[in-house]
Amino acid sequence: MFLARMRYLMALIRGFFMKRRLKVKCKQLKVYGKCRLINSNSKVSFGDRIVVYPNAKISVVGNDKKAELVIGTHVIIGPDTQIHAGERVTIGEDTMISWGCTIIDRDYHKLNSETEKTRPINIGKSVWICCNATIMKGVTIGEGSVVASGAVVTKDVPPHCVVAGNPATVVKENIYWKP
Repeated sequence: MFLARMRYLMALIRGFFMKRRLKVKCKQLKVYGKCRLINSNSKVSFGDRIVVYPNAKISVVGNDKKAELVIGTHVIIGPDTQIHAGERVTIGEDTMISWGCTIIDRDYHKLNSETEKTRPINIGKSVWICCNATIMKGVTIGEGSVVASGAVVTKDVPPHCVVAGNPATVVKENIYWKP
């Protein structure tokens, strides 16, 4: 009991320092364990009751214009998950992101171009992203959808469906789940 309370308290303290570093207002941000945070030329907005698990990496780095990261209320970011925002990543409320996931709206290279390609990602509310899934740039995931383990999402996902595979395709429609 004592150790559980200490872990909880330490998570709140880490969350306090992350909020100060990002200059965000958030009623309860819990950060369990180490978390890499990279931000430059950025705007970050957090809702309330966010949980970040160990070894997560959050990178919000703008090039020509400010990069944005918007996280809604009651969002869980699992261990070893990476979120890279070069333009804009929006994560809706009541969303669960499992371990080992990658959400990336940029290329990190300039292939046959003078500028890096970025396209915003919009994850709707009540979305469940299962372990080791990858969300690529320019994707919108509809409300209440589930991204299966190991899926690579390269195209928009309609609301209330399950997508799986590489590239991800709809495998089930009209689903409902509660976070």
